[in-house]
Amino acid sequence: MSILQLYIDKAGQWRWRLKTNDQEIVGVSGMGFDSKEECILYVEEVLKYAKIADVEESDE
Repeated sequence: MSILQLYIDKAGQWRWRLKTNDQEIVGVSGMGFDSKEECILYVEEVLKYAKIADVEESDE
């Protein structure tokens, strides 16, 4: 089972990372959050939009 891990970074901000069964990190938060609750709300938004997102190629 994959794990969505919440943690506090060195700056004291809440962040998340998504790990596979093998503990490989496959997704991370791009920013820190002031509270755990704010971080969880952001994760919920990411999960919601990931389910309906189209995949596109970019030149960037």
